[in-house]
Amino acid sequence: MIASLLLILRLALILSLYGFLAWAFLTLWRDLKMQSKLLALRQPPPVWLWLKTDGDSRPLQFSGQAIAIGRDPLCDMILDNSTVSAQHARLTYRQGQWWLEDLHSTNGTFLNEEVVAEPVVITDGDVLRCGQVTLRINLGPAEPG
Repeated sequence: MIASLLLILRLALILSLYGFLAWAFLTLWRDLKMQSKLLALRQPPPVWLWLKTDGDSRPLQFSGQAIAIGRDPLCDMILDNSTVSAQHARLTYRQGQWWLEDLHSTNGTFLNEEVVAEPVVITDGDVLRCGQVTLRINLGPAEPG
């Protein structure tokens, strides 16, 4: 009688341990799934770059974490102008804001006609100049009008 009671208690303990482990793994899986959804929602807002020219031009939209600007074909925004360096400037989304940094360009990077010597936060409507090429920056989810 005592042996069968001990066997029943052991089986109950084993079942409760397996039940606890299943509950713990299920809770971790749900939390991981929720965290991945939250990370997907924290994508950077899109950036619209308008190339200021004499003719009518449409803006280009970028939505990555970093946007390289320069003459190099590997850049995200290619500016075909001799005053623009191959890797001229970079826009980076961090700390919930877009930042502009000069990549040691030859003719300099200017934000609203001020020299960019260190990374600086950009806002909607700022004017970016790389060498002699001027770009207007619009931040937001929809194409600016």
